[in-house]
Amino acid sequence: MSNKIYTINKMIRMQHCDPGGVVFTPQYFNLFVEAIEDWFREGIEYGFSQMVSRDHQGIPAMKIVAKFYKPSKLGDILEFRVKVKRLRRQNILIHVEALCEEERRCSADFLHGFASLNNLSLTDWPNDVHRKLAEYL
Repeated sequence: MSNKIYTINKMIRMQHCDPGGVVFTPQYFNLFVEAIEDWFREGIEYGFSQMVSRDHQGIPAMKIVAKFYKPSKLGDILEFRVKVKRLRRQNILIHVEALCEEERRCSADFLHGFASLNNLSLTDWPNDVHRKLAEYL
């Protein structure tokens, strides 16, 4: 295991903010999901378009626990860090945190299952995907 961390920067845009230019809390969840989607495409090499459209699989959220430390504002550049806290054959616990200039703004733990979209039941990760996910433990 190499304990890799995937990082990606995202700029806070007006679409994320309330009229005062402060991130509207629910928008953080969209940013978290974007970071996870980017990680699957770039870090795991198993993009959601391939997972969903070709393989008819998905990663439904089973539990989300989020913490908010300090507000983010219009124009801030947040660095999202993605790592795996726990990996099982049919689910994964993903930790995502967002920092601005090394100051923690928010974090969340996402428990995702791996499921067949054909019968909506959990299934095992493909071996190569499981191996790549394990690199981020």
